Amino acid sequence: MLKHEILPDSRCSVERSFEILGGAWTFLVLREALFENVAQFDSFQTNLGIARESLKRVLNRLVRNGVMDHRPLVPGGLRKGYFLTEQGRDLLPVLVAALNWGEAWASNGPTPERLIHKNCGCPLKQAVVCSHCHTTVDPRDVSFTSRIRNRSKGREKFAKMRYVEQELLERQKPSSIARTMATIGDPWSFLIIRECFYGVRRFDAFQQRLSIASNILTARLKRMVTAGVLRTQPIIDQPHLSEYRLTEKGMALYTLPLTIIAWGDKWLAGANGPPLILTHKRCDHVFSAELRCLSCDITVTLEDVEYQALT
Repeated sequence: MLKHEILPDSRCSVERSFEILGGAWTFLVLREALFENVAQFDSFQTNLGIARESLKRVLNRLVRNGVMDHRPLVPGGLRKGYFLTEQGRDLLPVLVAALNWGEAWASNGPTPERLIHKNCGCPLKQAVVCSHCHTTVDPRDVSFTSRIRNRSKGREKFAKMRYVEQELLERQKPSSIARTMATIGDPWSFLIIRECFYGVRRFDAFQQRLSIASNILTARLKRMVTAGVLRTQPIIDQPHLSEYRLTEKGMALYTLPLTIIAWGDKWLAGANGPPLILTHKRCDHVFSAELRCLSCDITVTLEDVEYQALT
C-alpha cells in the first residue's frame, strides 16, 4: 500500500523525469547518442527521419535539462554537436528496459536490434536487476512509499508531446525501442502506467490523481487496451462500470517506469529528497536499478555494450 506525504513542491523528480523523457522521439535520439555515438544534428535527422523542428525541440529540452551538452565537435571548432553528459549516460538502464520489452512483447518477426555484452558475447536480456541482491525485479516484489501529491499542476508541456505512430518512428529502420514507444511513448501514457502499478484501476481515480482531461485519458486507456497492455473488467459492486487492470504484457513494462523513477531520484530530486522510496521486498533493501548480465553475472556499463542493428 502506498503511503502519502504531501511534498511542498509539486514539481517533484518523478514528474520532471517523465516531462524530460516522455516523448517517443526522445528515446530514439537517446538511442542514437548512447549506442551509435551520433552527435551532429544532421546525422540525428538522417538516421531517424524526424522533422527538423521536432528534433530541435527534443535536443533543446535535453540540453536545457542537463542530459546533453551542446559544444564544439572538436576543441576550438565552430561547428557544434550534442554530447551526452554523465546524467545522460546514466540513462542506459532506461534504454535497455525499453529495448528488452520491445523485443519480448512488440516484435512480430525477427528482432531488429540487440545489445551484446562484450565481456561474454551474450545478448543483454532482462538485464535490469536490484542493485543489492542482483535478482530481476517482479512488480509484485516492490513496495512504494510516496510523498507525491495526488493532484499537481504545471503539465501544460505534456500536451505538446504528441503520440507518434509506429510507422513514423520506424520510417528509417525497424526498432524494438520504437515499438515500445509506440505503445506508451508519451508522458500521459507513462503516468497512467505508473498509476496502474500503484494499484489505481478506475477512470475517475486516474483523472483525479493525474489532473488529466477526460478525452485525453479516454484515448490513452483505449490505446493501451487495444495494445494488450491493459484489460477491462466489470467493477464487482458496480457491474455497469469497468476498471482497468494490467495484463501480463503490461506487467512486463514494469522495469521501464522503475528505471525512469530511479534515474529521476538520483539526478532531479534536489533538497526535498526522492519523492518515492522503492523497497525490494525480497531483500528488504531500498531498490535502485542496476544493469547486470545474467549470463556472466557482472555489472554492465555503457562501455561494455555493443549495439547491433540486425535489419
